[in-house]
Amino acid sequence: MTLRGRRSVLGVMKPNAQRPDALAIRALLSSALLCVSVVTSSAASPDPLAVEFGTIPELWNVHMSPDGSKVSFLQMHSDDLPILVTLDLEHGKANLALASTPDGFDLQWCKWANNGRLLCGFAAITGGWTLYGVTRLVAVNADGSDMRVLLQHKLGAEQFQDAVTDWLVDDSRRVLVPQAVDKGVVLRSLDIYSGGMGSAIEKLLGSGGWRTDGRGSARLFFDAGKNENRWRYRRSGESKWRELDEWKRTDAHHVYDPIGFGEDPDQLLVLKPQDGRVALWSVDLKGEKEDELIFSHPEVDIEDVLKIGKFGRTAAVGYSTDRPHLHFFDRAAAEVTDTLSAFFADKVVSVIDESWDRRFYLVFVGSDRDPGNFYRFDVTQSQLLAISPRNPLLESRPLSPVKSIHYPARDGTGIPAYLTLPVGGAGPFPTVIYPHGGPESRDYWGFEWLPQFMAAKGFAVLQSNYRGSGGYGEGWAGEGGYREWRTVVDDLTDGAAYLVKQGIADPSRICAVGWSYGGYAALMSGAEEPDRYRCLVSIAGVTDLQMKLDDARAFTNRKEAQQRIGRDSDVVNRGSPVNRASEIQAPVLLFHGDKDINVPIDHSKKMEKALKRAKKPVEYVEYEDVEHQIWRNGYRVDMLDRIGSFLDNHIGQPAAAP
Repeated sequence: MTLRGRRSVLGVMKPNAQRPDALAIRALLSSALLCVSVVTSSAASPDPLAVEFGTIPELWNVHMSPDGSKVSFLQMHSDDLPILVTLDLEHGKANLALASTPDGFDLQWCKWANNGRLLCGFAAITGGWTLYGVTRLVAVNADGSDMRVLLQHKLGAEQFQDAVTDWLVDDSRRVLVPQAVDKGVVLRSLDIYSGGMGSAIEKLLGSGGWRTDGRGSARLFFDAGKNENRWRYRRSGESKWRELDEWKRTDAHHVYDPIGFGEDPDQLLVLKPQDGRVALWSVDLKGEKEDELIFSHPEVDIEDVLKIGKFGRTAAVGYSTDRPHLHFFDRAAAEVTDTLSAFFADKVVSVIDESWDRRFYLVFVGSDRDPGNFYRFDVTQSQLLAISPRNPLLESRPLSPVKSIHYPARDGTGIPAYLTLPVGGAGPFPTVIYPHGGPESRDYWGFEWLPQFMAAKGFAVLQSNYRGSGGYGEGWAGEGGYREWRTVVDDLTDGAAYLVKQGIADPSRICAVGWSYGGYAALMSGAEEPDRYRCLVSIAGVTDLQMKLDDARAFTNRKEAQQRIGRDSDVVNRGSPVNRASEIQAPVLLFHGDKDINVPIDHSKKMEKALKRAKKPVEYVEYEDVEHQIWRNGYRVDMLDRIGSFLDNHIGQPAAAP
């Protein structure tokens, strides 16, 4: 089934300015011409829960201007396309500054280049038999004036044209951008007002990208070779380039990620392994000292880096055990976090941005039962200014706590997981096994819209960080979720069995739901454990590993794909849900967007055909002009409405949630 929307051109009006802490940002609309796709739900009136949880967050990609007086963010227009909004925090004035275009280019990110002008990246999916992404760089003033496409045609036919290598914070008119030329890459200055480009200031042979010291000096170069990848570097004040690190492109487990420089310009901060887990190291580029371990955790990888301020200094590194944590190197950011954490008990405070004078901090505060709010904190006045909730439709709804658990796998290994139970009531509950995507990613403690929707419908939800997940080191990731698909399925099965044993799950009412690799894991679980699951849902799921290998042949990551999947028939053939359709007994619901370049839509189309050929119950829903994340309000509401009805029909209508 394909859902096609009607197209419309609508004009809308600006609201009256209000104080930021009272501003209803969701009401902000400005005169704009937008060509959009609108979808009609599967029901005349969709489930109110589907509307509340399926609606895209009120704002994302939030940034603060260098002086801290304004913020910018992306927001979903009422016509279902992303727009850029700038908000003057001192006067409460909001502007619609930029909109996605009718020809399929969506706003992806925006960032302040100076106090009055922003640079934004647009992206689109194009191509014929093989789809691929393209990007463009656009500049606009905070009030929406003087919009200019900066790099169109200037970089030739380059696929990605929104990369900014250095923001040149001491030059309010220029930034540095890369350009591929003659088997190499050059670095040029770009005028963010006129679009004019300067002569090349750097050039190296190879195919990759630059890293600077944040002050206009190119210090690192990543070279993606045919068979090897390598990092090159040069010391402060020198012109000679040296090799820093090299590895084979087929080595999917190699980690070496330079993240910035310390106070010493020849001190490079690098994320690389320590005892099989990603840690933070200091590398002396002069070669006078051994690499120094700065921070590591004995159980999990370092996964995030907080870079804030004028020159993007490294303020902290982030990691997650059962809860998220930050290890600070910057006293000011740590004090802001500690101060607000004491005020917001039982919630996580995350510093996002900092004004250049270090007076203002942009922060996000949320928890498992709170989708979160954005604030500006003034350290000189100790004043906290509310900007906007992230999901205002959920402000009055009681949400379910997310509990961290460990359950035993069949070989005795403890599997970390998160359990979300319906508010009120008692088990055994109808239950959803919800494996994450990736497979190299992992689940985290906090608010997540799809599990919370299912819990609000009355279902228990288990999110397992099965073996093959990322974040727990090389040993836990193993050979990956495709090569070791049997271990993944066994870990998920053992999670379901644990919930039954604990009296949490009703053994006769269990379904599996997953997105991307999670959809693959859900379908494989249905094939391996046909008597356990009463229904299966795959959203943009992988179904054919041979197709996945074939898809990669047209791209530069083909060797990495071959390494992740291999050629073993037990993986490629037995490990493909499309080849196991006859073994699946449960009804299947498939969703896919037709512009998905992560997992091409043919994966779901082939799965539907295989299931129908095997005379298995299947429903397939296809969404038009949308990519892997299905980032449209109409589609997400429709999808949740269908998932909710599907679960209700197959594992019973639970008691109404409060």
